[in-house]
Amino acid sequence: MITKFECVNINSKDPQALYDFYEAIGAPVFAINGCYDGWRLGNETEGYICVWDAKWGKCTAGFVTNVFRVDDLQKTYEELSAKGININPPITTAWGGVKIELEDPDGNKILFLQEGK
Repeated sequence: MITKFECVNINSKDPQALYDFYEAIGAPVFAINGCYDGWRLGNETEGYICVWDAKWGKCTAGFVTNVFRVDDLQKTYEELSAKGININPPITTAWGGVKIELEDPDGNKILFLQEGK
């Protein structure tokens, strides 16, 4: 029987650069003993994405979308822009939500949604 959800595995051509990117955008990241092959995006122990060096073979059938909730989309946009991250301003979607979208260095999608929206 399944006892808990552990993680989703993805590959990266440069795991340390991907770690640095997610750290720069303020995402929760965790590298055990400074090892970037198998670092975690999300909670250290539950429900995380585990990023592996692509040398181990393909883990996913394609790119993934990482979704993050933020308190203030406009402030998030301004902070990331100030860090030199190429990002477009928040937009209102067809379904009425407000979001920011970008890609990480490996081409995975990142979606920021404002809390309560």
